[in-house]
Amino acid sequence: MVPKLTVRELRALAASNQLREAVPFAALVQQPPDELRRRLALQQPRTVVLPGKPHLARHALALVLGFEEMIAFSVGAGTDRIETIGRGPQNDIVVEDPSVSSAHAELTWQSGPSVVALRDLGSTNGTFINGAQVGDQFAILTDGEVVSLGDAAFVYVTVESLEGLLRMGSS
Repeated sequence: MVPKLTVRELRALAASNQLREAVPFAALVQQPPDELRRRLALQQPRTVVLPGKPHLARHALALVLGFEEMIAFSVGAGTDRIETIGRGPQNDIVVEDPSVSSAHAELTWQSGPSVVALRDLGSTNGTFINGAQVGDQFAILTDGEVVSLGDAAFVYVTVESLEGLLRMGSS
């Protein structure tokens, strides 16, 4: 399982020059769910169906304006790898949101890593990059894109961008 890091933890790692050990290439940055949504997600035996697409604009704005409250998951570290994302505890990245399927999506990258890609695993509410639905074929992620799994949103950021956000927030 990929550990969640708070912005406070990321700042401490950056101050001690250990950020690149924790986040060697990129991260998925998320606004953590409120306690009610978290509890609902943990109690749900199946995915809660959404009536339409995720609220991308609202999420993107919250992710930018609320950086101090964000959490981050490191992606793209080390050798060639595939990591699963979903609500179920068996996933590498566990997303506590009832609109996220138990096994929702996969991330993959090649050693280096220079390319991180995402694909949907047949989820109920879909996987989106900047509002465009991702199918079962891998779609390449670029710095700053908004990734939505159901109604849970993330910003995909390279470690360079993450360092910039951390510097900007500490001035």
